[in-house]
Amino acid sequence: MTHLSSRALAKLKSSAIATATKRQVFRPFSSRSQPNEGDAKEQSDFVHPQDFVKIRFEPGEWDPDRTDPLHKPPFKSRAKIMSAEDFAERPRVGFDEEFDSFRDAMVTLSWMTAADKDQIYEAYLQLMSKSTSTTSHEYVMRVIAQKFNLEINRVASIIQMAHREDQYRKEGKKIYHDVQEYVDRKVKEQIRNAYSEFDETDPVDFVEDPAGVNSGGSIDVRCGDFVPINDLVDVDRAAAEAVVREKEEARLKIDSHIYREDIDETRKEVKLSKEAKKLMQAHKAFQEESERSPEFSPEPGNNEERRARWKYVAYAYSTRSNKNKKNTRASRAAKKKQILDNVLVEHDGELRPASVAEVKQTSWKPVRDPKDFMVSGPTGVKDAWLRRTLKAERGGWGRQEAPPEPKKNESPSVSEENENEEDNNGDEEASDTSETQSAEESDTTEDDTKENNDK
Repeated sequence: MTHLSSRALAKLKSSAIATATKRQVFRPFSSRSQPNEGDAKEQSDFVHPQDFVKIRFEPGEWDPDRTDPLHKPPFKSRAKIMSAEDFAERPRVGFDEEFDSFRDAMVTLSWMTAADKDQIYEAYLQLMSKSTSTTSHEYVMRVIAQKFNLEINRVASIIQMAHREDQYRKEGKKIYHDVQEYVDRKVKEQIRNAYSEFDETDPVDFVEDPAGVNSGGSIDVRCGDFVPINDLVDVDRAAAEAVVREKEEARLKIDSHIYREDIDETRKEVKLSKEAKKLMQAHKAFQEESERSPEFSPEPGNNEERRARWKYVAYAYSTRSNKNKKNTRASRAAKKKQILDNVLVEHDGELRPASVAEVKQTSWKPVRDPKDFMVSGPTGVKDAWLRRTLKAERGGWGRQEAPPEPKKNESPSVSEENENEEDNNGDEEASDTSETQSAEESDTTEDDTKENNDK
């Protein structure tokens, strides 16, 4: 019987990864890396149920709940850091109060400049401009995240920020690019000086924090126990098979994922059950009855104008059909999925199915997806794209130019007009005062003549 520590298993696992897997490498913010022939063959054989999906993603790092294999990109940087397994199994007691270097602390100092942000936004504009009739912002964000080796949430926030910056530019607001360039230059200088103090190589480009930096993630990272293994077991082969099995699991999870398509949620109605449809029919019959009976009329008899009616939303839930259902995992998942169904809206005397956008404004709205919530809303880049494609709106999406400055020769400025008005008002006041003074002088002369006459 052989006892191997988790550190030894991690080393065997890392060696097996190097021999059993080949991954496509993207240098952050560079297009000089080329995929190998094996990846090109996998891309050609890849077929997804959604037509707009053309790229097969490479697995990254799992999230703590092990639901998303693309939660974090693989760590790719020229800066060297300690592995997550060695960092988790470091001695908890020592004579030093701090780490000896950035490598031992598993810390990477990096900074994303304005030029890097522009590259990401430009890649987004090109992908969306070349897209077909059916688009998906979730898919485009994942493509850009893998290209630049970033998290999808960070990509969504960068694109949304760049979109708002273009809208500010169109409105004529000043954007301080010179200040941003100064900050980028100074932060880069501080990072270079910090790495030079420890005689280490700085990452140059922006890099995400690696998985396991906070001792989270897999149980193999958090656990330091020994695992008993029989002597007849080939450890190298078992580790290689485990790595391949984990990669196949992540590949299946990625390839079977259905991406959220871009739709106008204000036009899409929710599904209704039989009970909800019967309720709508009863409401329609009552409306017909109220039209025949004047005492049930909502309008007053004197034809006075009324304020805008409230919009009422109701969730129709059938206790009879859900009475005998067991509280299992499948039933709870189905219950969460049906939150968008059987929602009715009453507005201005009309009862109708609610739209998806209206349901998302209620208290029982579904759990928000951060990736979609960042780019949605009235000021979101996703809604701007929908308005551009569905309603032919211009100037709401893409690169925008600042409005031209008015020429001085064409029309006087506001300040000049105000000065002219002040001068005219001053002249009028001066004339008024002179008139009053002359009137007073004439009155005094008349009084003097009267006194002389009396004498």
